[in-house]
Amino acid sequence: MWPFAGETDRQVGRKLIVKNLDMACRLLGQAGAAGCDIACYPEDVQGIAPYGYWLEDPTLFADFVEPVPGPATDRLAEVAAAHHMHLVFGTYERVEDRIYNTAVLMGRKGEIIGKYHKVQLPGVERWSVSPGDGFPAFRTDFGTVGMLICYDLMFPEPARALTLDGAEILFNPTMAYAVQTQCKGNGLIRAQARALDNFVPLVISLCGRDSVIIGSDGRLLARAHARREEIISAVVDLDATPMDHSQWEVLTGTADLKARYLQERLPQTYGVLVDPAPPVIARCREETRRLKESPEERRAAFEEIKRRWTPKA
Repeated sequence: MWPFAGETDRQVGRKLIVKNLDMACRLLGQAGAAGCDIACYPEDVQGIAPYGYWLEDPTLFADFVEPVPGPATDRLAEVAAAHHMHLVFGTYERVEDRIYNTAVLMGRKGEIIGKYHKVQLPGVERWSVSPGDGFPAFRTDFGTVGMLICYDLMFPEPARALTLDGAEILFNPTMAYAVQTQCKGNGLIRAQARALDNFVPLVISLCGRDSVIIGSDGRLLARAHARREEIISAVVDLDATPMDHSQWEVLTGTADLKARYLQERLPQTYGVLVDPAPPVIARCREETRRLKESPEERRAAFEEIKRRWTPKA
């Protein structure tokens, strides 16, 4: 439901939130009944993101955002505890006077093991959401988990940062991971590249289309059908690092590709990666390319988006 279509009634919004949470609990319950050790649900479990785009009344979105733990996460905790499984899901979180797009990792008793605040915020989300400041990994009884959210996957650095912090599997609750103006299948190509770059399995969960589970060797282990409500699953061995038993095992001393490549990194040569003003940025900040961030520019963008989404009489 898009507020741009004219629906800003809070009572209607709260009914939709309950409906969305009911669906999440039902589907996660099915995953638990099937014996899943950990299940991942998409970004924004309550379905409130579009309210954050409505600048006519910023409190419309803020009023729906809860702390974590809170009423919404308490419902999901019951599912985790009932099925003795871990959960990963996305939700908006209030922390004092800030709002974050948060990925939550729950344990088998419904306890919160860890939270990650989305770092890479797309333009419209920056209107109302604060960015996170790091990529923490969290230990569980089966391995170390890293979490990304949606737009984070467009950048190679977040997945690598999590891998370097010890993450053995990555989860990405999202709303989308493909770009319409790029090559066919670019979403899956990008996802497989993130797994291959880091030799870690990657789980991507989104509503209604193309959720995937990718192995540490880049193979597609499971893929959801478009426009079908379903649960996909796969058995993932976190110790199954791709091996290379060629002459390189003799030359380097190990057949373990992940161990080999991570040890062969040369971070002392990568300074440009963390330079806030590398040479290319000057060209990106030309008038037709720079990001529009001032309040006046945001307001103008909102009015244009509202115009496009408002049904014509």
